[in-house]
Amino acid sequence: METYTIRSSDVNNLVTGAAFLGTGGGGDPYIGGLMLKRAIERRGPVEVIRNAKSNNAQVVGSAMMGAPIVMIEKIPSGDEANKALKIYSEITGRKVEYITPLEIGGVNSTIPLIVASALGLPVLDGDGMGRAFPELQMTTFYFYGVDPSPVIVLDERGNVSVVEGIDGVWAEKIARVITLRYGGAAYISLYGTTLNMYNKTAVLDTLSLALHIGELLNQIKFNEVLDYLKAKILFKGKVIDVIRRIEKGFSRGFVVIEGMEEYSNKSLKIDFQNEFLIATLEDNVLVSVPDLITVLDMFTFKPITTDRIKYGQKVLIIGIPAHERLRTKEALKYIGPRVFGYNIDYEPIEKRNDVTWL
Repeated sequence: METYTIRSSDVNNLVTGAAFLGTGGGGDPYIGGLMLKRAIERRGPVEVIRNAKSNNAQVVGSAMMGAPIVMIEKIPSGDEANKALKIYSEITGRKVEYITPLEIGGVNSTIPLIVASALGLPVLDGDGMGRAFPELQMTTFYFYGVDPSPVIVLDERGNVSVVEGIDGVWAEKIARVITLRYGGAAYISLYGTTLNMYNKTAVLDTLSLALHIGELLNQIKFNEVLDYLKAKILFKGKVIDVIRRIEKGFSRGFVVIEGMEEYSNKSLKIDFQNEFLIATLEDNVLVSVPDLITVLDMFTFKPITTDRIKYGQKVLIIGIPAHERLRTKEALKYIGPRVFGYNIDYEPIEKRNDVTWL
């Protein structure tokens, strides 16, 4: 077992790297960074555990739920997720010993650390997605045998709901409706399991990966990021159209990018549901879920989320191979392109030979 701490000076790197891996979703990195810095300044650095030895210690996930654009308008106080975790422990009778992120993203990488800071608990270096996805059942925890229920859903006023879904899909449906009634954003505790199951099902070491990627990006070492993740530049251009709407508790829409320089006279379309899902060039799919699509500012190399992308921005589009635990038959039943309504099968980014990459 290895232990390290996240200090205030690490936060910018963490949220930058988490937003990069969050594929446009997972919450706003600026808000997440402010909340975490305040928590660390009040209570000190947060302990993170790598390579934890498997045993029956109890692990619980902590996150925000809802449309990212709503989270910008309803900035949390930072205590809501703590309350949700305490209620989880009271209702289940389980003593929570470790906290885990549900996904990697600008806010949802920081929420577990804020909760850990408040409750004096360590955070495990891993999560259930290795990126961000829009729905609760879209986790490696669920694909490989961990039930998300009970799901504690709490709003900023203190309203609480307990969801016991018959499966992960129903838990998502019910919790989503509750989140809508709570105003479009809520705080959840879920996926209680043992450390033994966690090690078998999680995407491990993603907090340390986010720290590393964020450090490289903040030092403008962009090519090192591409090499480290075996990622590729898909496109370069200017945003000429953004269609965004709130639908059934999600931010849905698409962005169109007009090519620049070697990409002139072409346009790229990226669809999103909280996160970027599929990138299409001239009717050819370049990348689809579960592989990662990340949009960066062309000049600063900072990630741009789906709620912050707008007309006129000059951007780089990056494609990144997903973690192997996201590419199995079990996983693709829940996060393949057909799940999101696209009439194509998943093809790994590195095997897409039908498209000539520019």
